[in-house]
Amino acid sequence: MTRCLSIDLETYSEVDIGKCGVDRYAEDSSFENLLIGYAFDDDPVEAIDLTDPVTDIVQVKRQFTEWLLDETIKKTAFKITRVGQLVAQEASRRLGVPFGIIDLSLAPTPAVGDSIGEILEEIGLEYAGAPGTTAALALLNDQVKKGGVMASSYVGGLSGAFIPVSEDQRMIDAVEAGALTIEKLEAMTCVCSVGLDMLAIPGDTKATTISGIIADEMALGMVNQKTTAVRIIPVIGKTVGDKAEFGGLLGYAPIMPVNQYSCDAFINRGGRIPAPIHSFKN
Repeated sequence: MTRCLSIDLETYSEVDIGKCGVDRYAEDSSFENLLIGYAFDDDPVEAIDLTDPVTDIVQVKRQFTEWLLDETIKKTAFKITRVGQLVAQEASRRLGVPFGIIDLSLAPTPAVGDSIGEILEEIGLEYAGAPGTTAALALLNDQVKKGGVMASSYVGGLSGAFIPVSEDQRMIDAVEAGALTIEKLEAMTCVCSVGLDMLAIPGDTKATTISGIIADEMALGMVNQKTTAVRIIPVIGKTVGDKAEFGGLLGYAPIMPVNQYSCDAFINRGGRIPAPIHSFKN
């Protein structure tokens, strides 16, 4: 049964919201959440003092995330896509060019708050890479696509979550914690729009090993009939435990360990990844 959740959040900031707007108000260093009140339907109002030292802020965040997340992702995707289509249609009208498509892709940046990994944590994972990560990523993509498709009849492109390690701070944190490996990232690529993306590996990694990683990703793309790619970077002079700084939106990447077992004989056979036979599905 669907229930109505009402929420009232009391906050403080030294910035005058009436004069400066909500962004300046919330971004000021003095901003603070003070109190949150909530109630389901006609139930009595409950209040949580967020300034009380005994209040478990992490648990409060998780509880409200659990109540709101399932519909929040879909509704947010709907709103963003709708606004994007209106802006694009107006731009195409002014420029005198045909309107194309809306791409629903989620693309992270190294900035705090722009992380796909953080969304996965909000869903309930300790780190990206924990058991359940592939399922959580699949559910995230499902909600984004369904919300976006309802808002536009011009959806196209890759339209899914990107998981570039160096461009996502929480993905970086997961690698550094030992939670996220190349093998787990490979599994995640089965359910999102891209392949292995912006991984840094030791500079002395053999060419055949890199070829094997690329071949694995090619096979996933072929079998799943999906777009995929490999953007993996052997960093000369770096080894596991070091970092590679790329700068700007490319961020930085911890050097990830690579499976040391050999695939030389397999790769040296040559050949290609064969195309699938669709007729077996008819």
